[in-house]
Amino acid sequence: MKPEDLARKYAKELWANEIMLLAYYIACVNIETTYQSIMLAASSEHELEDMPYVPFPGATLTDTFQITEEGDRADTSLMPVNNERIEAQLAKPIRVIVGNPPYSAGQSSANDNNQNLKYPTLDRRIADTYALHSTATNKNSLYDSYIRAFRWASDRIEEHGVVAFVSNNGWVDGNTADGLRKCIAKEFSDIWVYNLRGNQRTAGEQLRREGGKVFGSGARTGVAVFVAVKRADAEDECRLHYYEVPDYQSAEVKLSTLNEASLATVNWRNLTPNDAGDWVSQRDERFATYPALTGQGLSYFTSSSRGLETTRDAWCYNFSAEKVASNMQRMIDVYNAEAARGVSTEAELESDPQLIKWSSSLSSRALRGQRHEFDHDGGREVLYRPFSRQRAYLDRVFVHRPGKNFEYFPTPEHENWVLYVPGAGSSAPPFFTLSSSSLIDLGACGISSAISYPRYRYEQVHETHGSFDFGGDIDEHGYRKIDNITDEILAHYVKHFGPYVTKDDIFAYVYAVLHSPQYRETFKADLKRSLPRIPLAASAEDFRAFVTAGQELLDLHLHYESIDPYPLHVTSTVEFTTDEYELYRVEKMKWADKGTKMKLVVNSRITLRDFPAEVHEYMLGARSAVDWLIDRYQVKIDKASGIVNDPNDWAREHDDPSYIVDLIRRVTRVSVNTVRIANSLPHLPL
Repeated sequence: MKPEDLARKYAKELWANEIMLLAYYIACVNIETTYQSIMLAASSEHELEDMPYVPFPGATLTDTFQITEEGDRADTSLMPVNNERIEAQLAKPIRVIVGNPPYSAGQSSANDNNQNLKYPTLDRRIADTYALHSTATNKNSLYDSYIRAFRWASDRIEEHGVVAFVSNNGWVDGNTADGLRKCIAKEFSDIWVYNLRGNQRTAGEQLRREGGKVFGSGARTGVAVFVAVKRADAEDECRLHYYEVPDYQSAEVKLSTLNEASLATVNWRNLTPNDAGDWVSQRDERFATYPALTGQGLSYFTSSSRGLETTRDAWCYNFSAEKVASNMQRMIDVYNAEAARGVSTEAELESDPQLIKWSSSLSSRALRGQRHEFDHDGGREVLYRPFSRQRAYLDRVFVHRPGKNFEYFPTPEHENWVLYVPGAGSSAPPFFTLSSSSLIDLGACGISSAISYPRYRYEQVHETHGSFDFGGDIDEHGYRKIDNITDEILAHYVKHFGPYVTKDDIFAYVYAVLHSPQYRETFKADLKRSLPRIPLAASAEDFRAFVTAGQELLDLHLHYESIDPYPLHVTSTVEFTTDEYELYRVEKMKWADKGTKMKLVVNSRITLRDFPAEVHEYMLGARSAVDWLIDRYQVKIDKASGIVNDPNDWAREHDDPSYIVDLIRRVTRVSVNTVRIANSLPHLPL
């Protein structure tokens, strides 16, 4: 650009917004000194003597989204010059927008009293476009600040211009962002996406494949560079150009390569979106033809539910039954004191996280003045993480979202088992499934969305007119057991595989198919976006093989605490002590060799060696089953509440000093056998 053109741009056509005061001043200095250096380099020695330092007139201290809100502009009355700049900016046609939009989807805790800002005009545009065309059930993430930036920028350049962002890359292949992808493919004529990956919200092999974090330790999200062009006269469909950095690439290599990249030199891959709005990993049309686990039409289960969501896990869960009862009694006392105060707003409630953990459901009860007493029968055992049970305090008041789970396990005496899978569009790595014979936590495998499908459900029968409803067997607790497998799916399987098929067979068959490596690989893209659908086996013989395998898997996963431990080599570095609990006590286990993971240091006294390779193949979410144990069985202190959760308490309260070491050996056996069974499953006719 010629100096005289740059001078015009600088004085009249360049704008920069910043809401944080320090960042605003830094931006001004950077822009002004850069402009000064360019102009000095282009000047003669004579001109140099007379060149003044020119302040940048296009900088505004403002909230970019707020200044375009209809009837609700940012308050700039105390800064007239700044206000004049905002009005001048709004009056100008903008053709190029460049930025690194902020990333924020919501406050981390109801105790924060720091709800995200609302932008009614902008959010209405998102609702009418990105959200309207999204198939996701929960669309809250579409109001994340960086998604708002996409919507705002696309509208601001109107029918002609360029948008260039460095942003979170979750929108590129995420389920909720399907509506966003559909819209921007219609609004722009050319789009380039340079995906730098680096998503740190994964673990294990998936984390290693994501490579280095582009923005260092301060960021956990993946990153993508987005460049999009609007042409008012464009007639052809949008041309999508995509590049993804290779697996395992370090941040240094990513940035070095990016430094040399241009739109002309990158080896772009041309994408053709499907009707569902998939760009990169596209769904298989066959998947939708199979029966769903639940839903309209032919399906497997009559009922399903999200896992338990307490929103106050540190309080509701603990390895010690005694401690969880004490913690909850203490919190309930604080809750009742707050309910009795008669305050009218959430901001007035006690917010000290060492005293109480609020959620929207609990604070609304307190504001209504509702008291709730500690329930001495509220203690239950829950599968909190894979093969890791904890004691829990559960009732419908202090569990934020219990779902239908109390229909599946109404009392500790009611037997049942559930299949647990990632929810539609969850952020999970490759698909997985798990079974449980007890209540299971929503985040059992480290994901934000999960669904449980029970074998049975229980209906409480209430006494009416002095007598019970005897329309079925009623147990001593007043519940009727109801089969959760549909009659329609049973008839479907009987038709294909013979009259001896039972509903137990179908339950086991589904569990086996969900473990099939062929099924998971073929429908990888579908399982990222949708709940599972189950195809039929090729023959009655194959069906029976799946049923047998499924029952073996259920026996392994439901009864993991009673199977024979795997013969790992156990070594001790000190002589045996008479205090067995001290001998087996854990603080934080770790792999002695992170590369091969063959040797696990339990504590300073005990080491487990010679783990088989299958241990690291059996993945549940982002971690292997054994890695989940290593993560969970350590002494942890919750930062907010100060509550200590010590896994050694479980061993003491169950009178089993070697429980944790034996659990690792047993789950090693579970892992080896699960991989063997899954790899031996028959071929599906996909």
